[in-house]
Amino acid sequence: MALSRASRHDLLETSHEAALADPRFREGIERGDRARDLSNWAEAEAAFAAALDIYPYERSYWTQLGHMAKEQGRFVAAEIAYRTACAFGAPPQDVHSHLRFVLARQGLDEHRHPIRYHEAGPQPRQVPGGPDVIAGARLLWGALGVDDNDLVALLRHCATLDALTAAMIRDPRFERANRPWLELVWEDEL
Repeated sequence: MALSRASRHDLLETSHEAALADPRFREGIERGDRARDLSNWAEAEAAFAAALDIYPYERSYWTQLGHMAKEQGRFVAAEIAYRTACAFGAPPQDVHSHLRFVLARQGLDEHRHPIRYHEAGPQPRQVPGGPDVIAGARLLWGALGVDDNDLVALLRHCATLDALTAAMIRDPRFERANRPWLELVWEDEL
């Protein structure tokens, strides 16, 4: 299948398979599992995060990352991980109650900040996850990262990848990062 015809689901499946075949990813996950089993939440979170840095679109360990952040009372980080797990296709029964818990701990109403799950369909209509925000920040804002509060706000309010892109373009960071070429557009030189 040509990349241009691949669906987001296909890309998520490919990432999942590649991650599980990669010894670096598996070693990181094994370190995380051992630390988790010893209730060393911070070490487990770091190990899961390091593995997901290698394969950010691998869906199954975002839930574990969320659990480790939740155990430390880091509810925004847990929400980001759980929302990403949902967006990338983690089974709803594995994530829903945990995401509802961290929303409640933050005093947030699930109805105002709905939980969205991966569904088959056109890519622009897919639910964004944390790595999508990070990639968008790099491409649209020239930023190397996004603070957790900005990241979670975008995940809460952007139901689709199209909505995420539009929100990031409306953000003042887009204009600051792209002023030279925007001035050319405004002056009809492009």
